Amino acid sequence: MSASSFAPFGRVVAGYGVVAVLWILWSDALVELLFENIELLAAAQAWKGLLFVLVTTGLLFLFLRRVHARMQRLAEVELEALRREAQTAALLQAWMDSSPDAIFAKDRQGRYLLVNQETERMVGKGVTPMLGLRIQDLLPVEQADKIWEDERRIMREGRIETLEYEVDTSEGRRTFNSIKGPLRDETGTIGVFGMARDITDMVTVRRQLQESEKRYRLLFENNPQPMWVLDLETLEFLAVNDAAVAHYGYSRDEFLSMRLPVVAPPDLVNGLERIMEAKLKAPSVAHQVTGPWPHRLKDGRVIDVEITGRNIEFEGRSARIGLINDVTAKQRVELERDAAHRLLQDVLSRVTDAFVSAGPDQRLVYANDRAARLVGVASPQDMLGHIVWDVFPDSRGTRFEAAYWRARESGRSEVVEDWYQPWGLWLEVRLYPAGDHVAGYITDITARKQAEHELQQSKATLSDLSQRLMAQERFTTRRIAQSLHDQLGQQLSSARLYLDVAMARPGPAQNAASGPLAKASGMLDSAIAHVRDVLREMRPPLLEDQGLAAALDNELRASPASDLGLAVELELGTSVRGIRWTDAVEYAAFMIAREAIGNAVRHAQATRVRVSLDGDAGHLRMRIEDNGKGIEDDDLQGRPGHLGIVGMRERAAAIGADLLVERGAAGGTVVELTREVATP
Repeated sequence: MSASSFAPFGRVVAGYGVVAVLWILWSDALVELLFENIELLAAAQAWKGLLFVLVTTGLLFLFLRRVHARMQRLAEVELEALRREAQTAALLQAWMDSSPDAIFAKDRQGRYLLVNQETERMVGKGVTPMLGLRIQDLLPVEQADKIWEDERRIMREGRIETLEYEVDTSEGRRTFNSIKGPLRDETGTIGVFGMARDITDMVTVRRQLQESEKRYRLLFENNPQPMWVLDLETLEFLAVNDAAVAHYGYSRDEFLSMRLPVVAPPDLVNGLERIMEAKLKAPSVAHQVTGPWPHRLKDGRVIDVEITGRNIEFEGRSARIGLINDVTAKQRVELERDAAHRLLQDVLSRVTDAFVSAGPDQRLVYANDRAARLVGVASPQDMLGHIVWDVFPDSRGTRFEAAYWRARESGRSEVVEDWYQPWGLWLEVRLYPAGDHVAGYITDITARKQAEHELQQSKATLSDLSQRLMAQERFTTRRIAQSLHDQLGQQLSSARLYLDVAMARPGPAQNAASGPLAKASGMLDSAIAHVRDVLREMRPPLLEDQGLAAALDNELRASPASDLGLAVELELGTSVRGIRWTDAVEYAAFMIAREAIGNAVRHAQATRVRVSLDGDAGHLRMRIEDNGKGIEDDDLQGRPGHLGIVGMRERAAAIGADLLVERGAAGGTVVELTREVATP
């Protein structure tokens, strides 16, 4: 209890002492004055003492009751004060605990006197366990020493400071912004207080902004297109990149000392300045593309530019950043393209073929005059905007529609020919996809189709005639060969026999005629050999009996090519052996091969001839190639007096085969016969 709480008791004791002394002094004198009798005096003294006790007891009771009431009032006041203090402390603690910032107080030795829950959360300890601990008990030594050094300085200098720390917490490395100051009472500085806020996210954002600003500055400086920043109020250049310096010809210092109108041609400066001021100062959140603007380079040349710009804050000033795109060449190209487009439209309107173009929605976007005449409308404009299949309704489900969709899906051109009933014409449609558009030329090929039909009829007639001629040739050749063999051959053989008999008879006559007889014998031998050669030429050995492969093999073996140093070889496909085609086909193929081999031997100066035969019962392919000097261009169609190739073509046509005669890729001549044949 305090000294003030004992004051009432002191007053009571002092009052009691005064009353007791006065009672003793006055009561004894009064009793002696009133009672002279010793016994009465003794009795009076006893009653006086009893009365003193009763009076003092009453007085003491009154005094103690008063003191008790007063002390009770004081206790109630103190209790109310303590309750208010406790409530204030609870509110203070609740306020501290609800704060998102860490709040703490320390004594001069750095021990925690007060912490809130955020402080506890940051260091990962409870509130009570933290009280009495030092920062060195919670953080790594290097971090703790730095913080304690700052706090000692704050207590020593007596000022509030804002500091930033990176410390290791229960949530990892975090950055805090801390406000610290000296903690004082009536005796002076007793410690340090502080509040700390986790600014890790803000620091991260700040660093990201710094990195972003650095990246954007790099983009600005290194952008290959000219860029600049303009002051919105003065239209002065605040920044330019290297591309702008190179493109316009002004140095960076010259740019930064100029205003935007300087780059305008002299006759447009005033107008440009008014327009640009309005454009630049208009609110602009998103990037805007303006132009084209005429700009003047340092050397006086004028270019056209488009500017992509946006209003920004630049070094505390309202500014606009712009990216400059030189469209001078682009505009020139567009003008040339427009002129070319007009020229193309003029050409397309004059061509004899109909021309139309359809967009991605299958609607016509262009048609020329010829197309309008075919469709039967007054002007090409009457066709535009209509669906292709509405303009050409009878094309639905035809080869024309199928080709259109193939061209759109594949991106490759398509050519289709078909009879178009509404117009009574044969049409050739050439479709050319371009992006999502399809253009088409429509050509009337009726006359060509009629000519082709007539040509086919002529070819059929010629083929029939050739077959008849070749059959007649084979028949005539067979008869002549038979006659030579049966008559001339036998007669020559008989004459040779009689001559041998005559030469064998002895006598003077024989001796006299031995010379002429020997000469006649030699002539007969030569004639017989010649007849045999003619027979071999007219009736190829093995052709009728064993077929084309065997006849070719025999022909190459009996060929005089080996005597001339010419290497000949025959290559037969695996499916050819044992295959027989019709007599006409085998005869024509053999004669073509014989002619080609003979040309290589006689004219080509070849050193090698290779014959390959392949096919099956329904197909024939024969190829003869040599390494000679190659056929002359004039000989490909047959020159007058040189009927070898003409004869080969006629034989091929007679059996309905295709004949190719051309120079080989590595030189020499290639003769190739192909035919789809019916099974014999």
